[in-house]
Amino acid sequence: MTASDPPKEDGYELPSVPWFDEDSTQSPVWEVEVGKLAAPSAITFADAPSDAEAAARAAAAPMRARLQNLGMIARGGMSTIRRVFDRNILRQVALKVLLPEITVVKGSSLLLDEARITGQLEHPNIVPLYDLNFDRKGAPVFTMKLVDGSTFTQYLRDRRKQAVGRRLQDALQVFLKVCDAVSFAHSRGVIHRDLKPDNIMVGSHGQVYVMDWGCALVVEAGEDKVSLGRLPRSGALEQRGVVVGTAAYMAPEQACGRTDEIDARTDVFSLGAVLYQILTGYPPHGATSPGASLELAQRCEVMPPAQRVPDEALPEGLCQIAMKALAAAPSLRYASVAQLKEDVERVLAEGLWLASRTFSPGSLVFSEGDPADAAYIITAGECEVFRNEQGRRVVLRRMGPGEVFGETAIFAQQPRSASVEAVDALTTIVVTREALESELCKGSWAGAFVRALAKRFRDVDARLSEMRRDAR
Repeated sequence: MTASDPPKEDGYELPSVPWFDEDSTQSPVWEVEVGKLAAPSAITFADAPSDAEAAARAAAAPMRARLQNLGMIARGGMSTIRRVFDRNILRQVALKVLLPEITVVKGSSLLLDEARITGQLEHPNIVPLYDLNFDRKGAPVFTMKLVDGSTFTQYLRDRRKQAVGRRLQDALQVFLKVCDAVSFAHSRGVIHRDLKPDNIMVGSHGQVYVMDWGCALVVEAGEDKVSLGRLPRSGALEQRGVVVGTAAYMAPEQACGRTDEIDARTDVFSLGAVLYQILTGYPPHGATSPGASLELAQRCEVMPPAQRVPDEALPEGLCQIAMKALAAAPSLRYASVAQLKEDVERVLAEGLWLASRTFSPGSLVFSEGDPADAAYIITAGECEVFRNEQGRRVVLRRMGPGEVFGETAIFAQQPRSASVEAVDALTTIVVTREALESELCKGSWAGAFVRALAKRFRDVDARLSEMRRDAR
C-alpha cells in the first residue's frame, strides 16, 4: 500500500481533536492536581499556548486529513482499536478510542492510565505508543504500533498438529520474550493483570509484543517507576472487591477481588496459565462461560497438564514448572518472573522440553533392525542393550540415568544395530530425528563431523561383532 493508494475507509468518522482542527485557535492543556487525576468533567482549559506553540500546532495537518480510517481491528468492553493510515509519516498505525456509548466520566481515566502505562514502558517486547490526544469531550485518543502478525492464540492453534517437541521449542522462544517484557514492567512497578495468549502478538518476522495494558495495576511509586499522576492503587479499578482481567487465566487472589494482595506473583500465575495452554492447548480455568471460569479460578483446582491431554507425551520438566507457577498460594509460586524464566531456559538447555516416555520392566524400547526415528536420554531406571547372535542373547551393556542410547543409528542413517529392553521402570526423554538435526544445524560442519563419527563407530561395532562370531 502507498500513500496515494490507501485501502478504502469503512465509513467510521474519526474523533475530532481540538488542536488538529483547522478552525481551532487555542489548544487545550489539561490541568491536573499533583498526586490526583482530575475527573474529566472537572478538567479546565489553561491559558492559550505561546506564539511558538500556536504556530507549530497551526502548521500541523488536521487530524481527519492526516489519519485515514481503514476499519475496526478489535472491539472491547469500553473501547475499539481501529487501523488508520498516517498520511504524514506514510504508515499504518493502530488508533484506540472509547466506544460512543461509554461516557467520558466512566472511561476517560481508564484509557488515560493505559496510554501512560504503555507509553512509559519502553521495551522491545511491549507495544510502542506513538501519541496521546483528547477529543472535544475530553476523552483520550491514542495511537500505537500496528503489529503485522497474529495473536499467540492463533500462533499456537496453527502449530497444534506439529510434533510436541518442535511445537514446544518454537512456542517457548515466544514465551521467554513475554517473560522479559513482564519482568521489565514489574521493575517499573506495574502488574499487567490480563496476561493471556490473546494479548500477545507475534509479528511476521518473529517480533513479540505484550499488548493491552488496560487492566494494569501500578503498585509502587518512585523515580524509576511508572507514574500516573496519583498514588498507586488509588484508581477505581484498583480497590478491594474489584475483579478485572480474564478469568480463565486468573490467579485466585485476583479472581476473588483481593486487589490489595496482587503483586508480581499474580502475573507469574498468569504466565503459568499461558505455559499451560502451550502444553495442553487449553487455559487452566477454561469453561463454557466467564462466570463458570471465574468460579474455577476462585477455587484454583488446576488439572495437571498430563491429565488434561493424556494422549500426548508432554515433557515432565515443563509440566512441573507450569504447575509451580499455577500454585494457589502465592508463596508456593515462583517469587519473580525472572525465576520462572530461568527454569524454562534450563529446561530448554538440558533438552527437558522434549517429550518423555516410560517403559514397563521387560518391555522393548526398540528392536534390532528397526528404523531409527529417535534417540533416548535415561532420566530414571535401567535398560539392557543386547543383540541376538546365532540364536543367543548377547548383552552389550547396561545403562542408567544420564546415559544416552539410539543416537548413532540416527546420525549414521542406518537401522538399529541392537535391541534395548527396560530392566525396571524406565523413563526417558525422547529426542526425535528432527530435534537432533535442528540442534546440530543439519548440513553444518558440526553435523557432518558427528555423522562421520557415528558411521565409523557403527563400522567398528560391526567388525567386532564379526570377530565375536568367528571366535565361536
